[in-house]
Amino acid sequence: MMQELRFITYSSYVSLYIVHVFISSEFLSYLLGCIGMIALLFSVAGANRTYQILAVFFFTVSAGLFFAYELPWREVPVYFTSMALLLSLLYMIPFINHFMIVGRFERSLYRLLQAKTTNLAQFYRRTSLTHYVLGLFIFLSAIPLVYRFVQQRLTGFSDKTFHRFAVQSMLRSFASVNVWSPIEVYIALVIGITSVSYLHLLPWLLGFSGAMLMLDWLLASFTYKHISLKEKQPAPMFTKKEIRKLVLMGVFLVLFIGTAASLHLWLGLDFFEAVIISVLPYTTLWALLIKRHKVFFRYNVLTWPQQMKTMQNFMLLFLVLGLFNDIVKKTNIFAKFQEPLAFIGETPLLLLLVLQVSALGLACAGVHPLVTISMQGLFVEPFLQEINPMSIAIVMITGTLANDAAGTFNVPITMMSQYMKRNPYQLTFWNLPFALIFGGTGVMLGYFLL
Repeated sequence: MMQELRFITYSSYVSLYIVHVFISSEFLSYLLGCIGMIALLFSVAGANRTYQILAVFFFTVSAGLFFAYELPWREVPVYFTSMALLLSLLYMIPFINHFMIVGRFERSLYRLLQAKTTNLAQFYRRTSLTHYVLGLFIFLSAIPLVYRFVQQRLTGFSDKTFHRFAVQSMLRSFASVNVWSPIEVYIALVIGITSVSYLHLLPWLLGFSGAMLMLDWLLASFTYKHISLKEKQPAPMFTKKEIRKLVLMGVFLVLFIGTAASLHLWLGLDFFEAVIISVLPYTTLWALLIKRHKVFFRYNVLTWPQQMKTMQNFMLLFLVLGLFNDIVKKTNIFAKFQEPLAFIGETPLLLLLVLQVSALGLACAGVHPLVTISMQGLFVEPFLQEINPMSIAIVMITGTLANDAAGTFNVPITMMSQYMKRNPYQLTFWNLPFALIFGGTGVMLGYFLL
């Protein structure tokens, strides 16, 4: 029963937000906030313990500020609308994941992994590229899929060699692709804070992503080239059909970004609003074109209960973070700290370094990236008029997504540590140099654009 109520409430919240995108109305905004409050109540019980603790902490602080500053009660529902874009994005993203699975596109990528290789450096590049592409389309679901194949292929190697190889080849490429992904929630959150256009950021983020991927492959050639890899069985042929599938994946992505960009420019929407509106009709149309629409529909129905469980965690955290951010802005409580920190505006490089170091440091201390970005957003707000917002956006994005490779308590490291039965700090140690280079290069790029 509770699962059905969550489904109805979450779907109503997202649907009403999409309507509100086209029809700006105070009544709709208020109604959206009321549904958000109900969604919050339905999300508490059964949510992941980490999300519950974070939600209780930020809700308590928010309530304390609300009563201390005697804010009006009539505005309370509006505080639950500020994260509607991000929640709607999270709600719609799985349709792309499901399309890729029912279209069997990942099988063609596995053929690429199975192609003949003579040493670990070659296999590293294949693994990295495969996880880069899969991570773009099916996100965290790519980790167990690629991990199992690497485990099978590296049978006979020591656990340390296999584990380090898997962590480096998979998570570094995952960080590199997510830094520009048009459906990455962290990017949407940063853009909401800085008001920078995603399309203006995209060329820089794409170049950064490519450079990090090439750098990782170069580093891997020094580490793994001398380790030979014997074929256990003849490598399967890479057929024309599989090549067409890979080409089709590229076309799917390019047309998706083009569709969202066209709606963004034509209708005057935020880019991520255009993404939210595009996802369902776009994936459904593609499922029809490849004649997998019936399977696509059934798969969405079958996986929806698990999707609601994940969505429950995000609803709980995002709604409370939105409440916290809005109340902090309303009370202007950070104003007393702005004057002592004014010197940072005169030293932009210092601000960029603080953003980068805090993103990685807080992740290693167990602070969720969504919380870190929200706190950074409140911190940088006074400086957005003095320092190029694009520079700040790039550093916030690259600093946060470096944690996909090395953040000790981020989901990718947590998943890998569970598979390997290793301390997550060991995995962080293997990727920390790359994460520092990743974040440091982001700072240099941001500084260049000042």
